[in-house]
Amino acid sequence: MRRIGTALLARQREIGRAITARVIDELPEYREAPEQVQADLLAGATEVAGLLAGSLAGGRLLRREDAVGVRALAARRVHQGVELEVFLHAYRVALFAFWDASAQEAERLRLPRSAGYALGRAAIEAFDIVTTQAAEGYLREEARVRTRSGREARDLVERLVGGRPPDPRHRHPAAPGLNPAATLVVVVGTVEPAEHAPGDALPLAREILDERLRPPLIALRHDELVVIARAVRVADLQEVRAIAIARGIDVRFGLGLPAAGFAGVERAHREARLCLASATPARPVVVLEDLPALETAMVGADATARAVVAAKAAGLRVLDPAARAMAINTIRAFAAADLNVARAAIALQVHQNTVRHRLDRINATTGHDPRTFRGLVDLLCAVETLDDSPSEAR
Repeated sequence: MRRIGTALLARQREIGRAITARVIDELPEYREAPEQVQADLLAGATEVAGLLAGSLAGGRLLRREDAVGVRALAARRVHQGVELEVFLHAYRVALFAFWDASAQEAERLRLPRSAGYALGRAAIEAFDIVTTQAAEGYLREEARVRTRSGREARDLVERLVGGRPPDPRHRHPAAPGLNPAATLVVVVGTVEPAEHAPGDALPLAREILDERLRPPLIALRHDELVVIARAVRVADLQEVRAIAIARGIDVRFGLGLPAAGFAGVERAHREARLCLASATPARPVVVLEDLPALETAMVGADATARAVVAAKAAGLRVLDPAARAMAINTIRAFAAADLNVARAAIALQVHQNTVRHRLDRINATTGHDPRTFRGLVDLLCAVETLDDSPSEAR
């Protein structure tokens, strides 16, 4: 093992170049990175190759204190805008490359099987130390940057949603993980406090979002949370809401269409806010592109248009909650069934005569006949202006 370590030390620069080439080949984030980042990648790969080879040559296990350079490199990656997942993937690639070089030397030196097992154990332990220190160094620096740049993050969000994006040619220090020219997702959230006062509920929601999603840019803004990231899954937002409800608050989210870099955030934020206005307990996460055309039109309607449509919902609004829920579900089921009573009855799990009776009641109560195209459209639009739209009642 000492002989292998010594041989690998002699090949340190060669191995560093091999690691760099493999990382750039496998990871587009490094392949498309600026030259200075690629140069730092080569320096870091060469350093790690020397660190691992040195531990073998010295006949000792790698220790935490040996990895100071790894932690410093991890801190640099934070400021270079390399995301944690990409950073750790690069380390996995690097360690595989180093192991290939170790296997070559073991074969060249005709290492006995027992020594091969010992080499494997030592390499695995060294790899574990290196990756652990890399991850810790990255997370520590990221946390420090987040703490320091809280105000900067709020200022950046204000500039972006206000249509005053910074220079897209440079990453912003408040969000080094965001490429200003890449496609971004904007999420706007709000809370319905239950056990917490409003002033406590929003920061708690932010904390949950930060823990679960670790978005590169998140800020409290007035009565809303704004998240800007490369990608956000609806399933993750639903999980955030489940955690929030368990902690006593109800979180709802709206997502606009993807934004074309920082310049598109203003439009995406406006869309996300409009979607959020349509969020309900039954549908807590609203995505603009998933809304039907009619709902999309209602989301984007101005105050005057919504007021006109809301007036059409007056008959529904005066009903007691149970009757209103039943009417809303009947309207939606009848529309989904293409005005077919039989199919609507199956969807609602009631008799066809019950559906007919409900349609008559809706006509009498609202003045809009759901059996006609115009009446049904008016009712569907009116339903979107109501604060509650439960889907459980039949």
